[in-house]
Amino acid sequence: MICRAISAAPQRDRNFFLALLQNAINLSQLNQIHAQIILTGHSTDLATLTKLTHKLFDVKAVSQAKLLFASLANQISPDKFLYNELIRGFSQNGSPLDSIAVYSHLRRKTDMQPDKFTYSFVVPAVASSGFQKVGILLHGHVLVSGCGSDVFVGSALVDMYMSFSRTRDAFKVFEKTPERDGVLWNTMVSGMVKNFFFHEAVCIFHDMVVEGVKFDSTTLAMVLTAVAELKELRAGMMIHCLAMKVGFHLDNYVLTGLISFYSKCGDVSSARWLFGLIRNPDLVSYNAMISAFSCNEGTKSAVELFKELLNMGKKVNSSTIVGLIPVSRPFGHLNLAKLIHGFCIKSSDVLNSSVSTALVTVYNRLSEIESVSISLCIIH
Repeated sequence: MICRAISAAPQRDRNFFLALLQNAINLSQLNQIHAQIILTGHSTDLATLTKLTHKLFDVKAVSQAKLLFASLANQISPDKFLYNELIRGFSQNGSPLDSIAVYSHLRRKTDMQPDKFTYSFVVPAVASSGFQKVGILLHGHVLVSGCGSDVFVGSALVDMYMSFSRTRDAFKVFEKTPERDGVLWNTMVSGMVKNFFFHEAVCIFHDMVVEGVKFDSTTLAMVLTAVAELKELRAGMMIHCLAMKVGFHLDNYVLTGLISFYSKCGDVSSARWLFGLIRNPDLVSYNAMISAFSCNEGTKSAVELFKELLNMGKKVNSSTIVGLIPVSRPFGHLNLAKLIHGFCIKSSDVLNSSVSTALVTVYNRLSEIESVSISLCIIH
């Protein structure tokens, strides 16, 4: 189809190739278009090359995008749009080091100055790389450039510092960002939860609601995780009421969060009722309910739900198994633990350190030394 479109075209100019690239859906089509771009003398047109680069990243052709950039060095000087596209593409396709390298090339080998788009793309790359010193240096570049007040850059910096577990630095960036949107607030809430600062996460969410910032179901699910860990029944019930007020109470993410919350507060009946409200429960929802039963001495119900999953042909994961293993009181389910152990050995893809640790915990408490040794061997 691409070949026919090229053959039938009366004029092959920039607009023609831009339209063609826009409609391309796979690497084969992009290669055909790229060949025609070269043959028709458009291989130095920056707008066309930037669009081609964007589409290459869209189809995950990262190595080809890298080769394209390398080939341009002797032909043309890329503009900032192309640099930003490369930084974004590498960052979003699991190549953070390439993203950082392009940013470094932009700063050191050109006269162009990075802008807010550059920083909003490269900061997540540094976060993914785990290089804290580079992240701090990059934050300095942001401040010098005057882009520190941009909300998208601020959100990226907060997320970066949270990924480094530097919550104080994240909070400083948050405080100094003049205009905070829902994305920035959500990043703060989720970051605090991921770093186990549950009380702080709830406080930030409270401020978010007071200031009238719009939140979504993901925010509610995240803050429910925090109140569940704190076992703050009253706070969780208020969030449940808030979810009902704004119409998120039937959202699958929120319902799953509520299941975990009520079960950790010991209210299994409410958790079971909420599970029944989920129209098409996914594995995460099943895992939450299995764990709810198991942690509240409802081992039989947990096993029945696990069997239901298997009978439906659903594939379970390590979280399902950890939730099913009877690590809470009473510790009298030796046969169940051994059956789960056998299932894990047969289904090796569900076996990881978390599963083995849970099995070791049960065997230790039941004085099953031989089984402990087997589990430890599996871990290593």
